[in-house]
Amino acid sequence: MKILHIAPNAPYNDYWGYQDNLLPKYHKKLGHDVTLIITNLMHKDGKIIETDCADYVLNDGVRVIRLKKKKYPNRILTDLNSKLDVYEYLKDINPDFVFYHGLVSTTIFDVIKYKKKINPDCVIVQDNHLDYNIGFHADTLKQRLVRLFYRFINKKSVPYVNRIYGVTPWRKMYAEDYFKIPSNKTDVLIMGADDEKIDFINSKKIRKEIRDKYTISDSDFLVVTGGKIDCKKNILQLMEACSGMNDIKLLIFGQVLNDVKDDFERVLNCSKNIIYIGWIDSDKVYDYFFAADLVFFPGQHSVLWEQACAAKVPCVFEKWDGMDHVNNGGNSDFVTPVTADVLREKIIELKFTPKYFQMKKVAQSHATDIYLYSNIANKSLECADIV
Repeated sequence: MKILHIAPNAPYNDYWGYQDNLLPKYHKKLGHDVTLIITNLMHKDGKIIETDCADYVLNDGVRVIRLKKKKYPNRILTDLNSKLDVYEYLKDINPDFVFYHGLVSTTIFDVIKYKKKINPDCVIVQDNHLDYNIGFHADTLKQRLVRLFYRFINKKSVPYVNRIYGVTPWRKMYAEDYFKIPSNKTDVLIMGADDEKIDFINSKKIRKEIRDKYTISDSDFLVVTGGKIDCKKNILQLMEACSGMNDIKLLIFGQVLNDVKDDFERVLNCSKNIIYIGWIDSDKVYDYFFAADLVFFPGQHSVLWEQACAAKVPCVFEKWDGMDHVNNGGNSDFVTPVTADVLREKIIELKFTPKYFQMKKVAQSHATDIYLYSNIANKSLECADIV
């Protein structure tokens, strides 16, 4: 099957671990002919920059076509539309299946035109990565006009789209609420981890090496957390909860942002059982999850949530409505409200207790295979059976 991914909004870096990298990679592994059309924007040194428009093939066999966004006389309209001219590419590639990333670009009309004029059997699916935290609002007249524009786009396109996925249950709900996508067209397609980056075979060896490196004994209950550390991630509350606890160690990786930096250093300097290792390569994150007895994310969602679940380690997350997908049969638990006292009580509740060992049993079972991209890629193609 010929599969075309179109991502008209996001910056893109080759071989990174985002969804627009991993879904095409694993579609190719399933034996399909895969092309990705993406913007000519990329991440570099913490900024988003333009790179050359190009047409090339990655080492995994995925063809990548970088295009420049169409410019309109008004810059706001250019940003609002995020339009890539893809119709001629659609005609040339002639895909059987289009995975279209996002709900906020008129590029979708090129795909609909292709389906109507050239290939009426083409399956089209879309996804949504926005939610009430990182999406659009409708509190002002300007915001309501933006919402009206995006609802217009989706109203015109949705009759031709087979399915629209939220990458979390909450983002599925957001698609239905903000964009007015009919619920009979929506489903959840979770994010997860690149199977090839998780060294399950050597997990025990990796666990021992890391724990030995930081003088963490087998009797210590090691809690691991990290990522981009800001006030929304509630890492400070977790540090205060763990500080001074007997036989508990907290290992933190990642970048500390300015809004919490002073308090972070204050708590770290007076806590002998808290270890901060700084920023680590994204491929090494799984190794530190292996070293953990418990992975704990007490704040806002990030892709690390699903990646921790994929590493088959018991996890605790802040409780959010519509985010229960990270608990599949008991591998995870939730906390609310997020205070140092509540987090400390949760750690005591799970420190090598029967409840903890049941969580660990589920985490290490096939129940957490759903967080691997080999399985996510399979699910993303389920609509191909409709035709």
